[in-house]
Amino acid sequence: MKKILLWASRISHILNFHLPYIQAFQENGYQVDIAAEGTAQHPLLTQCYDLRFVKNPLSRTNLTTIRQLQKLLQDNHYTMVCSNATLAGAALRLAVRRLKKNDRPRCVHISHGYMFDTGRSLRSLLYRTVEKRLSDVTDTLIVMNEEDLFLAQHYRLSKHIVFTNGMGLCGDRFPAITAEERTALRQKLGADDTTKILLCVGEFSARKNQSLLIEALNRLPYPQRRQYLLVFAGEGATQEECQRLTERYELHPFVRFLGQVREPNRLYRSADILLSASVMEGLPFNVMEALYCGLPVIASHIKGHYDLIADGENGLLFSSDAPNAAASLAHLLQNLLTDTALYRRLKDHAFLPDDYQIEQVRPYLFNILVGGHPAVEIPTPEVTYP
Repeated sequence: MKKILLWASRISHILNFHLPYIQAFQENGYQVDIAAEGTAQHPLLTQCYDLRFVKNPLSRTNLTTIRQLQKLLQDNHYTMVCSNATLAGAALRLAVRRLKKNDRPRCVHISHGYMFDTGRSLRSLLYRTVEKRLSDVTDTLIVMNEEDLFLAQHYRLSKHIVFTNGMGLCGDRFPAITAEERTALRQKLGADDTTKILLCVGEFSARKNQSLLIEALNRLPYPQRRQYLLVFAGEGATQEECQRLTERYELHPFVRFLGQVREPNRLYRSADILLSASVMEGLPFNVMEALYCGLPVIASHIKGHYDLIADGENGLLFSSDAPNAAASLAHLLQNLLTDTALYRRLKDHAFLPDDYQIEQVRPYLFNILVGGHPAVEIPTPEVTYP
């Protein structure tokens, strides 16, 4: 039996992105092992290894994790291994590199957003150098936005570079809800018919930059501010900082922290706008989910966002790293309160194209993962560096 190891920093990553592919592997006679920090009960997860991983490139803990991964590879003789994201992806590929060449499994890496560009900053040089050094063990590299495709090709980061429209969104997870259900949830959150709910879904982190959303809300004059309700769904390292910022600005009447929400569908269906101030993305699932649910998006002008959002059509884009970023976002929010035609246009064009959905992505990506040719062709875009 062919054996595959899927590795990610957190078990939640496997649950969010890989279950359709685990099922496809198992249906085709593969044994699929999982390595990640954390545990979960799911019928598809038959062999899981709980390995601690710290999202810090300087952490000594990860050296132990690399050795543990190397031992897993030596003991189990996998046909193929698949790594995800930047830091975790580097850990598994370093473990592969420590093996003798004849003992190395086929190595597939899925980039969920490179943490570098063509610049000369220390950060870019560091992350770019690591990826270039690991290119010799990266048999197949999968990228999911045009800028990352350019970087992968420009720096020759793999023997085989593949573009995909994300991992595929499962529409079955996002059924429509009734008007009564929508009203009930909005009332539970404290919103009436005139309130616009601003929704932010995702892990609290410096990369997700949720504090900027609170700063923007604080910039709104009181009459406009009270027409909005900012709702956060998620947990993470910067959550307490954002809660303290909310209290300092006395914004608690206008902000809700819901914590981890396992099924955000009703939130998407009940909100008015999705907000994202991320400073870095691959191809963000929260934006795809929002568009699938007919929810327009206001987001930072970064890769991944501008792959999905046409400014002024299905959403609005702003510069999150500008000195006046909070003021710019506040200005967009003020405009939406007065320009009903603009909001109606955004709402009318908020949908997710079929080629981002699991029915089209999975057959293509599954065949790439097993080393074959795609059953459905997803055209590689012509790329120029933004």
